[in-house]
Amino acid sequence: MKKIEFLFPELSNIFGEFYNIEYLKKCNKDIKIIETNHKETPKFVTEDIDMIYLGTLSEEKQEQAIELLKPYKDKIEQLIKRGTIFLITGNSIEIFGKEIKDGDKKVKGLGIFNFTSVRNMNDRHNSQYVGLFKDKKDEIIMLGHRSQFSFSYGDFKDSFIDIDIGIGMNPDTKKEGIHKNNFFATYSLGPYLIMNPLFTKYILRLLNLDDKLLFEDEIIEAYEYRKNELINNLK
Repeated sequence: MKKIEFLFPELSNIFGEFYNIEYLKKCNKDIKIIETNHKETPKFVTEDIDMIYLGTLSEEKQEQAIELLKPYKDKIEQLIKRGTIFLITGNSIEIFGKEIKDGDKKVKGLGIFNFTSVRNMNDRHNSQYVGLFKDKKDEIIMLGHRSQFSFSYGDFKDSFIDIDIGIGMNPDTKKEGIHKNNFFATYSLGPYLIMNPLFTKYILRLLNLDDKLLFEDEIIEAYEYRKNELINNLK
């Protein structure tokens, strides 16, 4: 049985992120979802967890999540180095950077990755992207949707996706997200795994499970349709 820990579901399910891992569970009966609320010690601290998921938060809850995870920074770094799978979506990506700046206010992040986020609550950015995820054996065209009040700045040497259409971590870069070992983070929000079924198959293989998807033909057909629509409409 593969265990996936959903961190703080009561705080980080704004855009239906729960369905990312719920879909994984429906694809394979050998997946168990563990929901850890913000008053509990994360299970990854004391148990062997195969995958950790954290979704989009409000800005207030984002800062709360940083404080909740700070005591476990070293453990998180150990898990990343060990190859534990992480999927981090939406503004939760900023938790793992050095700092979030909001006017004169500065919020220290976990500092696991070398980037700084700048927040402007008076300017929401909405866009979609098409990009390429490349690993040693895989090349997958990725689709994403973002709706955010902040951008991130840094060297992004460990980027997740090379953007073809759209923007990356900020309007001046085509580097999107963070990818190190099996740690994957993206500004994209909502049902990311349903939107990207080929990447979902990739995650299932990382879990050493059969990569057959629920409604595979239909969900891949929908992915191809949406990909073509985005390419035709956004270029």
